[in-house]
Amino acid sequence: MVLSKTSSESDVSVHSTFASRYVRASLPRFRMPENSIPKEAASQIINDELMLDGNPRLNLASFVTTWMEPECDKLIMASINKNYVDMDEYPNRCVNMIAHLFNAPLGDSETAVGVGTVGSSEAIMLAGLAFKRKWQNKRRAEGKPCDKPNIVTGANVQVCWEKFARYFEVELKEVKLRDGYYVMDPQKAVEMVDENTICVAAILELEWDFRLPLVKSINVSGHKYGLVYAGIGWVIWRNKEDLPEELIFHINYLGADQPTFTLNFSKGSSQVIAQYYQLIRLGYEGYRNIMENCRDNMLVLKQGLEKTGKFNIVSKDNGVPLVAFSLKDNSCHNEFEVSDMLRRFGWIVPAYTMPPDAQHVTVLRVVIREDFSRTLAERLVIDIDKVLHELETLPSRISARIVLANEEKLDAVAKKVKEDQNEITEIITAWKKFVMEKKKMNGTALDTDVSVHSTFASRYVRASLPRFRMPENSIPKEAAYQIINDELMLDGNPRLNLASFVTTWMEPECDKLIMASVNKNYVDMDEYPVTTELQATHLFNAPLGESETAVGVGTVGSSEAIMLAGLAFKRKWQNRRKAEGKPSDQPNIVTGANVQVCWEKFARYFEVELKEVKLREGYYVMDPEKAVEMVDENTICVAAILGSTLNGEFEDVKLLNDLLTEKNRETGWDTPIHVDAASGGFIAPFLYPDLEWDFRLPLVKSINVSGHKYGLVYAGIGWGYKNVMENCRDNMLVLKEGLELTGRFDIISKDSGVPLVAFSLKNNSTHNEFEVSDMLRRFGWIVPAYTMPPDAQHITVLRVVIREDFSRTLAERLVNDIQKVMHELENLPCKVCARILISGDGDKEQHGAVVVKKTAMETQREITTIWRKFVMEKKKMNGVC
Repeated sequence: MVLSKTSSESDVSVHSTFASRYVRASLPRFRMPENSIPKEAASQIINDELMLDGNPRLNLASFVTTWMEPECDKLIMASINKNYVDMDEYPNRCVNMIAHLFNAPLGDSETAVGVGTVGSSEAIMLAGLAFKRKWQNKRRAEGKPCDKPNIVTGANVQVCWEKFARYFEVELKEVKLRDGYYVMDPQKAVEMVDENTICVAAILELEWDFRLPLVKSINVSGHKYGLVYAGIGWVIWRNKEDLPEELIFHINYLGADQPTFTLNFSKGSSQVIAQYYQLIRLGYEGYRNIMENCRDNMLVLKQGLEKTGKFNIVSKDNGVPLVAFSLKDNSCHNEFEVSDMLRRFGWIVPAYTMPPDAQHVTVLRVVIREDFSRTLAERLVIDIDKVLHELETLPSRISARIVLANEEKLDAVAKKVKEDQNEITEIITAWKKFVMEKKKMNGTALDTDVSVHSTFASRYVRASLPRFRMPENSIPKEAAYQIINDELMLDGNPRLNLASFVTTWMEPECDKLIMASVNKNYVDMDEYPVTTELQATHLFNAPLGESETAVGVGTVGSSEAIMLAGLAFKRKWQNRRKAEGKPSDQPNIVTGANVQVCWEKFARYFEVELKEVKLREGYYVMDPEKAVEMVDENTICVAAILGSTLNGEFEDVKLLNDLLTEKNRETGWDTPIHVDAASGGFIAPFLYPDLEWDFRLPLVKSINVSGHKYGLVYAGIGWGYKNVMENCRDNMLVLKEGLELTGRFDIISKDSGVPLVAFSLKNNSTHNEFEVSDMLRRFGWIVPAYTMPPDAQHITVLRVVIREDFSRTLAERLVNDIQKVMHELENLPCKVCARILISGDGDKEQHGAVVVKKTAMETQREITTIWRKFVMEKKKMNGVC
């Protein structure tokens, strides 16, 4: 019998995409929609809006890379679901290559000191913070005041230096510019230096790197002339002594010790992979060729502008390849009008005024990037000429007399434009013909042509590349891709990394949108961040009027968000204390000992005392009563956690709000609450909508949330969050019940809260949780083991984070593999001991066995040897590693 059905209203598969009700109806811009929509519709809606953003390659305002080779695009997508904090090999290689490039004084076996950052802004914050802390430590050791640090730089620096000075309370002493001299004057800079100067910040000149003895750190943008898409920067220190040890954090959040010195924690690793690709693919030879080509195209554009006779060139031939120019005569029309009219041709050419003491000078600026070709340079000159001609004729068009005296001139220009375009077309045609003939004539491939070889047989893949130095010569893109792709295979499958809360799967439609926008700079876009902020604000019940917009920003992750929120609380508290004539130099923040390391970072970097509420066995979140007891007049805020990373439990924000309201009433203070909802912010509204934790509570003044965790960053607009969260909770219960059935584990986590399962061995006298974690890696699982914070540090737990893509099948398979591991560990003692029981009580007989007293070192060596033998035997038996 044939079964048939009619399509439901929600079945979009039978409709044309543009005829479906999802695309025909308007979506709310500032609120999350109630229902899900098909992925095809979400993709089409966003893709249509992306078309309106302009072509990034024609955005000549930006220094940021807008083109990369297709092979690198593939590697970006292959690694986009990998977390930067899970990888150390590639950032380490890049840091060392860049350090050698900058002539760092490294010995043969010495590794460089540096970190990867989101961009130069974060790099500058870290470098400045290192200088400030080193200066403070020196002043304190000398018994001198350290409350008035300053930094000297030119007025031509980017705004990130002003941010550093304002955020970290450092006076910014700027050397003013003058007409015709638009960089920092070294003599004037040195005159401004005093005993409180933490450093002088210089913008790159010709002799600039670690060959100069006073250069202690350098920051560089990988996403500018490092030739990588937006989102990667680097900071390198001369040596270890220039980076104070107190600024480096050591964490075991993911099950192993990790040193970290960044303002962020979780972030994508794809940009690091892309940087590594460029370094090994291009080498010194390739970078040199690209930079020389940029300089040549800069000269083509400069000469073309000079030939018009209408511009003064403000930029220099040496330095960053760009052309800055101003109108010789701007009495009728100015540079801003030229900039505006060029947009009609697709070009984005910024116009801006110079900094103080030269602000009367207005310039247009064209940045010459790798993908700005000679053809584009010549075309831009032609379009600028058209714009100038239109501007010159504009007054006659709007005057009352309307004269047509310029028609002949217009015809002449149009004729010249047509002739120029015909000439360009002829040149391109001739060049293509020439290239094709050369290919036919050569017939044989050159030694450097990898296309005739198998990729793995080519000399580029067969020979080892230097790990910590940039190669001298370029290698083919196919070989660079294969080398990195092979290494990525060794990193493990991100979906089996159950240590991380970060999203590891996204729909293919979203993958396409990511690649469609990967060359767009966040700072060039305002519509999408604002829309997302407003949707999240409504989700958290902010008290907004109908026409009122939310206050918020998009960040790289919750670490940066916490830094900004904490800084806002600190500054507001300082301003109030100063207005009241009270001291404002001893701020503190109250939180639980279960907070992530980013709160410790905030406290240490921004000089705020961290007052932690200790945990106790069986209660692994902050106790609201104890927290309120610790609040005093110097408390800038109390930070509550909605979803502890230890066991997933939500803290009682409602009780905290009530207790703190009472204390504020009694004392006259106004201590607020911040909610760190990094994990729980996208869970509570859908699974526990009646739970009061957000802006419904009057003392909650700010909330941070991680889009890259349960915000399901890659799922697209209007995803079915409630269904996803319910599914995560169901799979959490499947795993929890499976572990309980083994009878070997105590469950530490709660059923409500962030969907995760934290568990410990009921009996760890023979083997511990760290061994279980280690042996699970043989099956591909990454399950971290860690100790609880102070006052509960005797408890060790294993933790599995249940993400969207962790299915019931995977939960059941994990339980099976844990059972296998436990069985192997149970059999291990008899193989290890082999009738020799280790005791510290001397030689004696026990159950017929001889107990031999050994040193700790001998015991360790014996266990290690037998363990290795056991593992090798298992490999032979199982046939797998």
